[in-house]
Amino acid sequence: DGFAIHASTKTDMTHTLDITTQIHLTGTQLLELTMAMWWSSGRKDFLKLPSWDLFESKIKERFMPKGYKMLALWSLFLFEQGKLQFLDYAAALAEAQNTVGIYCTVAYVYKCQLLFHSHPILFCIM
Repeated sequence: DGFAIHASTKTDMTHTLDITTQIHLTGTQLLELTMAMWWSSGRKDFLKLPSWDLFESKIKERFMPKGYKMLALWSLFLFEQGKLQFLDYAAALAEAQNTVGIYCTVAYVYKCQLLFHSHPILFCIM
């Protein structure tokens, strides 16, 4: 997202970030121990990749569990407010939706989940 923002806001005087620079900047920010070790061990190979999408797929292949979108979708549809404050519930639900991605759900699904799985008292008020 940061690179897309950079590309959309850069001026004629701003340098375009090439793929190697994007990969290098991202790799140096992988601070979690397992990810940092993965980056360090494969840095030379990663910097030779021809596209950002290929690097992104390598990250997903290594760190995202098989069927992660289905797991995220499952957690989205089963999520309920329970004893959470409403704002905490809405934030957690939004995070679950972001994990699934815009290709699996739409805003309408999020709103329905927010409404129908909120606390029963809140649901009655609406």
